[in-house]
Amino acid sequence: MKTAGFEARSIRMVSERVEKCFKNSPYQLTSLFNQAFKLSRTHFSDAIYFSVPGMVHFDTSFCTATHPNRFPSISVTGEKCHLNCEHCGRKILKNMIPATTPKKLLELCAKIKKEGGKGCLISGGSLKDGTVPLKNFIPAIKRVKHELGLDVVVHTGIVNPELAEALAEARIDGAMIDIIGSNETIRSVYHPNLTVTNFDHSLTLLEKEGIPIVPHVVVGLHYGKLKGEKRALQIISKHKPTALVIVALNPLEKTPMAQVKPPSPINVARVILAAKFMMPNIPIMLGCIRPGGKHKSKTDVLAIRGGVNGIAYPSEEGYNFAKKIGLQIKFSEECCALTYKDLITQISPPTTKKRV
Repeated sequence: MKTAGFEARSIRMVSERVEKCFKNSPYQLTSLFNQAFKLSRTHFSDAIYFSVPGMVHFDTSFCTATHPNRFPSISVTGEKCHLNCEHCGRKILKNMIPATTPKKLLELCAKIKKEGGKGCLISGGSLKDGTVPLKNFIPAIKRVKHELGLDVVVHTGIVNPELAEALAEARIDGAMIDIIGSNETIRSVYHPNLTVTNFDHSLTLLEKEGIPIVPHVVVGLHYGKLKGEKRALQIISKHKPTALVIVALNPLEKTPMAQVKPPSPINVARVILAAKFMMPNIPIMLGCIRPGGKHKSKTDVLAIRGGVNGIAYPSEEGYNFAKKIGLQIKFSEECCALTYKDLITQISPPTTKKRV
C-alpha cells in the first residue's frame, strides 16, 4: 500500500510540474529549469552530444563538418509527396538525395561507405494515407545494413504491421516518426484522414517488433502555436522510446506557413522541460529542424538549461554555454537520433577546433 501511495504521489508531482511547464510565465520557470537539469545529470552523465551529420554544411569556430556523405538524408520518393503539408510544401525533400529505386539506394549507400560515411537517414514523401512507400526498398535496406555495415535510421511515416515486421527483419538502428497530439493539427497541417490514435498505434507496432523508436515532436506545428505538444508527449511516454527528438517549426519560403511566426525559444523550452519530467530516463535531443539566427542561439541555451542530452548543429552560443557550465562535450557524425548508443560515455571537452 505504501508503494502504491508513493507511486500515486510521484505521478501527481510529475503532472503538476508538466502543467507548470506550459502555464507558468517565463520568469516562473527558473526552478523548473534547475530541476530538469539536475534530473538529466542524475540519469545520465555530464556529457552532451553535438551531432553534425552530413545533412548540412557545418563550419564554426569549434567544429568543421563539411563532408556531405558523413550521414546524408535520402528520399526514396525524390521530391514527390502526396500530402504536401502546410509547413513543408515538399521543400524538405528537395534537400535530400534522391534514390527512387532499390538499385539507386544500394549504389548511393555503397558510395557513402566508400567515402567513409557512417550511415544514412532513409526517408521520403508520404502517400495519401500518411505512409512512406518503403516496402519495395526493404531488401535493399537489409543489404545496406548487413553487407555494407552502415547505420540506418528510417523516417517511417504511419506504420502498418507488415512494414514494422519488415523493418525489424532489416535490423534498422532506429525508426523516426513525428507524433502529433492534435486531430485538428493533423487535418489542417498534414491533411490525411488520420487521428492521434494512428500515430500512437504506429509506435505500438514498432515497439512490438523490438525496433528502436525515436519519436519526434514538432513544437509549434499548429501555425506556430502550442496545441498538441503535451498530448504528443503523453502518448510517447506510454511507450519505451530509445530517445526523443524535439524540433521546432521553421517557416519555409513559398509554403503556406512562410509568414507564420515560429514558436518562441521559451515555448520550445517548455516542451523540452515537460518531456524531461515525463521521461527522465530517456535521452532527449534538440533536433536539426529549428529556426536559425538569434532564435537558434536562445533555444540552444534554454535547451541545455532544460537538460537536453544532445543538440544537432549547435550554435556558437550553445557550445560556449555548455562549455562554461562544465558539460563534457562530444561530437558525433551521425544523426542525433543515434547518439543513444553511447550517451553515457564520459569524455573531456575539446581544447582545439575539431574536424569531422
